[in-house]
Amino acid sequence: MKFSTVSMFRKNLSAKKICPIYFLAGEENFLLDDCLKRIEKIINIDDLNREVFQATESSGRDILNSVETLPFLTEKRIVVLKMANKLKNEDFKIVEQIIENPVDTTCFIIVFQDKVKNSTSKRKDLIAICEKSNNCYCVDCKKPYEKDVKAFIQEEFNNRGKTIDLDVVQQIVNDTGLDLQNVSNEIEKISLYLGKDKKNVTVEDFVKISGFTKEINIFMLTNSIEEKNLKYSLFIIEQMLKTGEKAIGLLSAISNAVRKMLIAKSLMEEKNYTSQDALNYIRVYAYFQYKYLNNLSKYTLLHLKKCLKEILKTDVALKTGKTDDKSAIENLVLFICK
Repeated sequence: MKFSTVSMFRKNLSAKKICPIYFLAGEENFLLDDCLKRIEKIINIDDLNREVFQATESSGRDILNSVETLPFLTEKRIVVLKMANKLKNEDFKIVEQIIENPVDTTCFIIVFQDKVKNSTSKRKDLIAICEKSNNCYCVDCKKPYEKDVKAFIQEEFNNRGKTIDLDVVQQIVNDTGLDLQNVSNEIEKISLYLGKDKKNVTVEDFVKISGFTKEINIFMLTNSIEEKNLKYSLFIIEQMLKTGEKAIGLLSAISNAVRKMLIAKSLMEEKNYTSQDALNYIRVYAYFQYKYLNNLSKYTLLHLKKCLKEILKTDVALKTGKTDDKSAIENLVLFICK
């Protein structure tokens, strides 16, 4: 059977249509484990009717005997073969026989921890056999792209009865990467912190939970300045200075945010760019363009030009020691967000 995506597998999985054999293949261990757990939950078996084998430690004969064992006080049993990509030749032949002649009372789950496309595994022949077999439901648990991880985050929070701001989705990806296990741990941590009553996950929630790191704070600072959120901008500045961040570093982040807004505003008002073309030019992801455009509407072109001049004055003041770091940055932000 041709390979299915994980999403399609989840939609099709039903207690009424349990396949005799499942072939779960790919490099994303979180998805492999998740698919396995979902099958086990649907079949709803106990430990007496579940047996797990490691291909590197078990013989094909033991696997076959387990598959042919009748279930105890239930309709089905589950036999799981992990690390099937490392099957020995003699054991591989027996597994091939099981695929060709499945046992009705056993759901045989093969976990192949290697990529499907362009596999370099010595057992890539198992991929071809499973894909050709009508007895086998194949699932490609490949490494996700960034857009897949973002969709995963939103879906997981939705399953918990919560919504999440798109900025937080992006920040989770920025901080944890694309490893779904790490992302899942972060989702669990946030959900536990918020409890059942809080239904929306905001950037402020994420900062409180994740702590004040340089990367998070710079993101938060530029985001709050774009929103003209003076109170929160000053709060973040205070926290960053307390943790040893240099004022010149804050000035650089603020300058980048203002320049970005100024370029976009100038392109739209002086060069007759469409809003979408202008935001594409400054590389705002399509995901965030609506919010960025809304923030941009809070600023006039004239004010942004004045802000740029104020940034230059602040730079001089910091480098010549005319004012203390905290006052210089706070006064600049007061001017920008006024």
